[in-house]
Amino acid sequence: MTGKLRGLHSYWHVPGERPLPYRRLALPTWLLGVLSWQRHAGPIDLLADQPTADWLDALGLLDGYDRVEVFDATEFDGRYRRAECFALPKLLGMARHPGSVLVDTDAFLLGELRLEGTGSHFAHLERGDAPFYARLHEVANPAGVNLPSSLPYVGNTALFRAADADLARRISAAGLAFLDGNPGTPGRDAALHMTVAEQVLATHLTAEAGHEVVNVFGALWSPHDRHWDVGPPAFGHLWHLKRYHQPGGLAAAYARVSRILRDEYGVGEARLRELVADL
Repeated sequence: MTGKLRGLHSYWHVPGERPLPYRRLALPTWLLGVLSWQRHAGPIDLLADQPTADWLDALGLLDGYDRVEVFDATEFDGRYRRAECFALPKLLGMARHPGSVLVDTDAFLLGELRLEGTGSHFAHLERGDAPFYARLHEVANPAGVNLPSSLPYVGNTALFRAADADLARRISAAGLAFLDGNPGTPGRDAALHMTVAEQVLATHLTAEAGHEVVNVFGALWSPHDRHWDVGPPAFGHLWHLKRYHQPGGLAAAYARVSRILRDEYGVGEARLRELVADL
């Protein structure tokens, strides 16, 4: 472990059932995310609600973190629907731990991580001209949050650290205000508002503040064509499998994650079976 970068998993329990193959993949990947961060970057912490902490404790995953902080979700449950605001704890993490690197629980490192430069660091970039991001000025925004009309590129926050603490808190406040009451835009993707709050605002406010948007792995994703124009990035991230439900891809990813855990981290078959025993 290099000890140079402090990571942060941010999560709250979201109701609903994902397909069994994905749930079978998610828990080994979660474990690999913790172990790979500790090996290749530094300590990693957890910011979560109590149900998530209890769930991870029952799975034997909670003790793997370097620090655990449980937040009271009562205030947020009164204003945000979890299914639409699945990544809301990441916005909380930006404000509470602005020096940490936010990392998704379905992502893992493949080698040593270094964050070069002084700007805001994003896992990779996505094309902003795809239909998913097009016409941002038409997105429901009752709080009047400062949104761009469009962006040439949007930073992906599977891995993210703001340029400084002030910017991290501004992104957090803007994102929470934008999501307040869960506004929806008819005809737009159900995940769009959370993505705007999390990724578009991080990119836009970084540029507006005069900071560089740093593409950590140098990769570029095209949401329109669903392929890498440049890349893929040199880290593991399962979001596209979760979003597009590719059975063959899920099986291949499970085999890959399991192999890495066994061969590189010494996790035995019994532990892997234990993780998914109650699914």
